[in-house]
Amino acid sequence: MKEIILENGEILEMNEPTVRVLKYADKKDGDMEKTIYMIATLTNKTESQIEELGLKDFMLLQKALSDFLVDAGVIA
Repeated sequence: MKEIILENGEILEMNEPTVRVLKYADKKDGDMEKTIYMIATLTNKTESQIEELGLKDFMLLQKALSDFLVDAGVIA
């Protein structure tokens, strides 16, 4: 689990992705849709809530997700 502090001070906890999360993300069209789905699922937020974030906050969450995927060898 990773803690991410957003610009407004809110702390989001992001769980490590599971095979199920990757499986359902793969059904989404496009990289952005997949990323939004995974971040929403792993932080217990809705996709709509993630879409409403500022770019800085989204990039922080995207980096945390990427770290999980790189550590697992999903992304080289």
